[in-house]
Amino acid sequence: MDENRGDRTELSKGENRSLPGISRMTITVRVAFDTDDVVRPDVSALLLDDQRRVRNSGDFVFFNQPTDESGAVRIVDPSALEIEPEQLGQVDALAIDLSRVGGDVHNIVICASIDDSTPLTFTDASVISVVVNDIDNAVSQTLATYSISALDRERALMFMEFYRRGAEWKLRALGEGYAEGLGPLAVSHGVEIENEPETVGDTGTVPRPEPRGEISAGDSQPASTRKVSTASTKKPTRPPRLPQWSLGPDLAEDGEWDRARLFSVSAIGSGNERERRAVSALLAVIGGVREFGREVTRRCAAPTGQIETFIEPQFRHDDDTVRPDGLLRVRRGRKEWVALVEAKTLSNPLKADQVEKYIDLAREHGFDAVVTVSNQLPGAQDDHPVLIDKRKLRKVDLVHISWDEIRSVAIQMSMHSRIEDSTQGWVLREFVRYLQHPSSGLHGFTDMGPLWVSVRSAVKDRTLGPADKSAVEVCNQFDQLIRHIGLDLSCLLGVTVTPIFPRDRPDRTTRTQQLADSGVMFGSLRIPGATGPVTVEMDLRSERVSCAISQELPGTSRTQTKVKNLVRQIPDARPDTRIDAFTSSSSGTTPARSSLLKSLRDDPSGLDIDDGRSARRFIVTQTGPLGGRGGQSRGNVVNATNKLVAQFYKEIVQNMRVVRG
Repeated sequence: MDENRGDRTELSKGENRSLPGISRMTITVRVAFDTDDVVRPDVSALLLDDQRRVRNSGDFVFFNQPTDESGAVRIVDPSALEIEPEQLGQVDALAIDLSRVGGDVHNIVICASIDDSTPLTFTDASVISVVVNDIDNAVSQTLATYSISALDRERALMFMEFYRRGAEWKLRALGEGYAEGLGPLAVSHGVEIENEPETVGDTGTVPRPEPRGEISAGDSQPASTRKVSTASTKKPTRPPRLPQWSLGPDLAEDGEWDRARLFSVSAIGSGNERERRAVSALLAVIGGVREFGREVTRRCAAPTGQIETFIEPQFRHDDDTVRPDGLLRVRRGRKEWVALVEAKTLSNPLKADQVEKYIDLAREHGFDAVVTVSNQLPGAQDDHPVLIDKRKLRKVDLVHISWDEIRSVAIQMSMHSRIEDSTQGWVLREFVRYLQHPSSGLHGFTDMGPLWVSVRSAVKDRTLGPADKSAVEVCNQFDQLIRHIGLDLSCLLGVTVTPIFPRDRPDRTTRTQQLADSGVMFGSLRIPGATGPVTVEMDLRSERVSCAISQELPGTSRTQTKVKNLVRQIPDARPDTRIDAFTSSSSGTTPARSSLLKSLRDDPSGLDIDDGRSARRFIVTQTGPLGGRGGQSRGNVVNATNKLVAQFYKEIVQNMRVVRG
């Protein structure tokens, strides 16, 4: 079956399709199961010679090596493609540029596998499909689709292959599988796998296991006896990928007319009215969206139970009428937990005397806690933005939750499908839109505080004193910035990103002295699956902000080999990305060698260490401008840092892999 099929895009097994003049394509593999378990396929590709063997390990594109040496075939983020949001957890994708494929590559086999951490196999799937789209033109066009069925417990499948026929490329639907998984599939095409159970014969070749299903023409060709370097098909723990929607505008709309919304900001009025609307919306969603309410109350140290919320309850206290902004009550059996709520919007700070009054009121009525909500974030060594006498907190808990944290939880749950009921999910998305709207006053952490400009100038002029209280405040604001970035990443990635603060923090004088001496402040974030903590450093003298992450390098392979592997992992990173190489005996923070990524792409020997030792650790760094000096510079600093962190995560962190020894 090799002839023109007209405009029909659906292929059947063994069917071919010509690709005249087409070079750039995306291949999307979708596997869906009728189960609550989320099982995402791992797409892979094999670039084969005329013997249907890889030329070397660089021809095996998979999760541990997301691009081949030429860059012609690479794994891409499916969220960047035109994929329905509800299908993103079911797909993986590749991009191919046939114009960049070497002349000695005759076949490119598209595969997918299911990790053996789940008992499910492709046989259990309700949908197994692949779609090929032409992206040479401005508008993507579907070239071919192929669905697979009638399988027998396979964990790895060959979906289709691109192959040369004379001067042109063609596409063939395969549908062949391996029950043993990705390792045997790769071995059958000449890849040597670490710790693979197959034995190597005297000729140096690995016996090729027969795939399940029919064999297409050409599979019976003799195998090459060429040896290649080994690869590991053990799937690493990977950091979550940054979703495509995180890189676009926020959820506030800018259309011809304002849409009618569940939580309106129309004619929002004064600060008091803004606060009442904000508290009312928050408490309504806590009480109405079960999963969100449980998570927020859990963060307030409340027990699990039936949640009730009230707006502006009235009490008598010290011969006066007192109206807290709200009240939370959680009931479980005969027990109940009650907290008073005090909230602020915009840049309005919490007031110590007002918070203390509510603590006294809670103690008088036997309530359990006072919960404060504002755009303030606690610093690294603070539990609460307001200093309260600890003796007042012996019987009443004081809990602070910022609008940043509330937004993070709401987006994480709404955009990562954490809400079971669809109507409640819509309510939470409406609340997110309200939180994101500029008129709501719930902007979270947006600037470095009123003392930022003067401290920044003093650091540059070297006039900052170690006892300067304004410097202490700026250091505290920087800690809040690190918390803010962690909360932003948490909601985007759907995991908990944790700020890292040293256990034995230096005292305030020492911290200020550090800032005065070096002009530098830094903090770190721990991201699940990342190769190491992400360090954010702000240099006030050079007016630069940087992000860095380390990759440990066990093993004794050459530094050039390690460099090539790293370069393949980060194909889209900025050319000015700096790579520092360290040996086991590198002292302090001084690297043995340093180079820019643009140089290493052309010459991987740029990090070779003079005495021949192999690099034991890489640190990858990107830098950017700190922002303007005056006016809105306090906010520009936050925006610049947020932008750099998002770019660094997208280009570097989510693509780097833990190196196995």
